Amino acid sequence: MWLPIIIMTIPIAFLNAYIASRKGRNPVLFLILGFIPFVGFYLTIYLLSLTDKLLMDKIDKILNVLEQR
Repeated sequence: MWLPIIIMTIPIAFLNAYIASRKGRNPVLFLILGFIPFVGFYLTIYLLSLTDKLLMDKIDKILNVLEQR
């Protein structure tokens, strides 16, 4: 009964770690939390709703250039 749930949490946990690193969050924390059944699914939705760190860095760079003018 628990085997399918455990098998489904493994890819979700690694997916959460990958998304967390792109979003500028702690990937190890989200990897560990992703192994908790049903929590990983909600964390995936939460992480997908965040803005990418790379995008925020680009916006900050543009704003700094505009402020210097």
